[in-house]
Amino acid sequence: MAMKGTKALENLTLVAVVTCGFELAASGAIAYLSQSLLMVADMFNSAIEFASALVAYLVFRMLRRNRRGLFDYGLGKAETIASLVIGLFMLGSTALLITLAAYRFSHPAHIHGLGAWLALLLAGVFFFVNSWILVANVRHQRKGPSAALAAQIRLFGIKILMDLMVIVAFAMTLLVSAGWVDYLDTIAALVVGATLVHSAWNLIRTALPDLLDQSLSEPLQMIINQALVKHFDAYLSLDRVRSRTAGNTVFIDIYLGFSPDACMRDVQPVIDDMRSILEREIPNAEVAVISRAVA
Repeated sequence: MAMKGTKALENLTLVAVVTCGFELAASGAIAYLSQSLLMVADMFNSAIEFASALVAYLVFRMLRRNRRGLFDYGLGKAETIASLVIGLFMLGSTALLITLAAYRFSHPAHIHGLGAWLALLLAGVFFFVNSWILVANVRHQRKGPSAALAAQIRLFGIKILMDLMVIVAFAMTLLVSAGWVDYLDTIAALVVGATLVHSAWNLIRTALPDLLDQSLSEPLQMIINQALVKHFDAYLSLDRVRSRTAGNTVFIDIYLGFSPDACMRDVQPVIDDMRSILEREIPNAEVAVISRAVA
């Protein structure tokens, strides 16, 4: 059943890769034809979406093939690094947008012609396509959280807002004859840039703690302590507790010392109960309790 879910995610992300690739090419061509700064922003965002979808597709493809659960640490880190790189690319794209916007404000241009009509058509079509992909991603994220899916959800949410802005901006540009309309394209592009900065900050803020192996939050540490207290009389020493995250999985290692006279039939129920408690109370937890005889 898990394999079917992973295969469905792989197929969904493959659809996203193809869709984003086509949209990247189309938005680039229309940006050139229309000389629209908003379409340049759309091209940057399409490039980010394409990279994010491609990374997610490769991650889910590796997960499906990795049936024995090997290399979980590295795969989780790869997801996080990909999210961090996407966030940094967002910041770089925004810096370039701001530079272009400063020039456009001093040299306003009226957007018209075939490029404007094509931009309006493209935005209308992809508003529905991106909405479908977003809904599907949210549905899968609720079933099994993933850093790669979270990144895609943010990006496609931004894309839907961008599609709406393109529709409104180009409709007003084509239908309204006024001097202020020449600045509408630049202002809309800056709004997109601000949205990219916000999303980039969220991606970087959530990725860095994982890369730095930040300790678990205090509520999760309390759950571990409660499991240890429950069996306080069963072990002689608590050597150490280690925890880390890899993607959406929490790895917990507990090292306990037992009496050298204790039999495995007495030790194993303690280990099993601790694991059961922690895996039940902490979502996506993988727990290892390592026992030793105290000298």
